[in-house]
Amino acid sequence: MNKNKIIYQLSYVALLSALIFLATYFIKIPYFNNSGYFNLSDGLIIFSSIYFGPFVGIFSAIISTSLADLLSGFILSIPFTIFAKGIESIIAFIIFKIFYKNKILRYFSLYLSIIPMVLTYFLFYLIIYDFNFYSSYLYSLFDIIQGMVGVSLAILLYFSFNNLNIKYRYQYNLNLKRR
Repeated sequence: MNKNKIIYQLSYVALLSALIFLATYFIKIPYFNNSGYFNLSDGLIIFSSIYFGPFVGIFSAIISTSLADLLSGFILSIPFTIFAKGIESIIAFIIFKIFYKNKILRYFSLYLSIIPMVLTYFLFYLIIYDFNFYSSYLYSLFDIIQGMVGVSLAILLYFSFNNLNIKYRYQYNLNLKRR
C-alpha cells in the first residue's frame, strides 16, 4: 500500500470520527425512560464505508460511537455499539460493492445493512430490561427508524460527494478479467 494512501486514510478516519461523534453526541433525541437516543451516526457511518472504503468506515464508526456512548453515560452499551456499528459498516460496504453495477439496487439494498445493528441493540435491550420483550421491541422500532433515516442520509451524501475529485477515495474496481 502506498504511504500517501495510508496517511490519507488515517486522516479520513480522524476527520470522519470527529464528524460522526458530533452527529452522535450533539444531535440526539433521547428515548423515553433514558434508555438510548436517536442520532444521525448511521448515515455518516454508512457513507464513510461506501465512499472511503471499509477501513475508514469501520474505524471511524467504532471510535466515534464508542466515545459518544462513554460521554453520554451509556457505558454498558459500548461493547454492543462497537459490534453493531462495526458490522453495519462492513455489511454496507459489501452490499454496495456487490450491487455496484445496478444503479437502483446498490442504493436500496443499503437498507439491509441496518438489520444487524437493530438486532444487536434488540439483544442489548433484552439484557438490560430483564427480557422484557415489549420494551425491547419498542426501542428497536426507534432503531429501525434511525437506521432508515441514516441510510437515506448516506445516499444523499454519496450523491453529493460522488462528483468531487477527492484523492484516495475507494475505487470500485469491477474488472474481474485477468490480464
